[in-house]
Amino acid sequence: MEDKALNELWERYRSGRATSEDEAFLESWYLKNNQLPLFQITDKERVEDVDQVWDDIQKKQASKKLNRRYRLAAAAAITLFAFTGIYCLLYQKTQTPISKTDVNPGKNQATLTLANGKKLILGNAISGQLANEGGVTISKNAQGELIYSTHTSGNLQQSGGQINTLATSKGEQYQVILPDGSHVWLNAASTLKYPVAFTGNERLVELSGEAYFEVAHNRAMPFKVKTDLQEVEVLGTHFNINAYRDEKTTATTLLEGSVKVTTVSSNQKMIIKPGQQSNVSDHTFTIQPVDTDEAIAWKNGYFLFNDESLASIMKKISRWYNVEVDYKDIALQSLVFSGTVSKYQNVSQVIKTLELTNAVHFKVLDKRITVSN
Repeated sequence: MEDKALNELWERYRSGRATSEDEAFLESWYLKNNQLPLFQITDKERVEDVDQVWDDIQKKQASKKLNRRYRLAAAAAITLFAFTGIYCLLYQKTQTPISKTDVNPGKNQATLTLANGKKLILGNAISGQLANEGGVTISKNAQGELIYSTHTSGNLQQSGGQINTLATSKGEQYQVILPDGSHVWLNAASTLKYPVAFTGNERLVELSGEAYFEVAHNRAMPFKVKTDLQEVEVLGTHFNINAYRDEKTTATTLLEGSVKVTTVSSNQKMIIKPGQQSNVSDHTFTIQPVDTDEAIAWKNGYFLFNDESLASIMKKISRWYNVEVDYKDIALQSLVFSGTVSKYQNVSQVIKTLELTNAVHFKVLDKRITVSN
């Protein structure tokens, strides 16, 4: 397909004259290329991909109809990619200044509270040693990760009784490598409590909010994550926990290994397998298969919506951009969208992608987003 034909396709989409075949092409081409690094695709590869996708769509068109829900993928293809063959700048190295009608994305920052009550703002801290508690050195590496290193000369039993708290506000995220080598990614508006050294017969941490865990294997000392509604026990595996207190359920999504989930209210236990998600509320406990990419999209740098309500989408946007959200019509919260959008753009670019569906409109002013139809 030549650039002229691509431009004509774009004009049909903008004017509302795009056929289901046109929309299917845009969506498929976007999904095929949206995971590639910036500027990796060449003009030749772009043309080859366009032709391949177009052929596939034409072959399938006779037997397959598009889902009529609002599809962000097609809209995002217009927003995220230029038809000249050059990717738009999703991961800009420098942020544009905040204005009253726009908001910058969140940043890599958190507050560490030491056992003695001292608070450290990690985004402002330079690389190197930050503190020493008992036999454990707390430092920040060049990648901006918080690291706990155990000294053989230290009193680990004493250190095990000292609790540190890593907390992110809205618009912040951070990573920590715990004393056992486990790696934790902490999402916005979240708190993780843990000892500066793991001792005894378990590794216990407490979570409020959301975090992705890559747990170091230790059969003799199970790793446990405690939240308001549940306790998760693993020996060594990869999983995500969404335990925000403003959500109806606590969701645990497993990528590798196995996880045992125990409810706090009824002491009910279930084992989760890879590709499954448990959902725990005050009265229910369910397990179902899920798209694990959706659960960890936040950790990988983008929003991924799969038939997701606008209310849920705007909660994620609110946490990451540290904005308030108002609805002109409460019924708008139930609108459903699907698609993928980078979270390293200003908020105006993210909501503009939603607006391309013509189902909803937004106004940004002084870190407040007003949603209307």
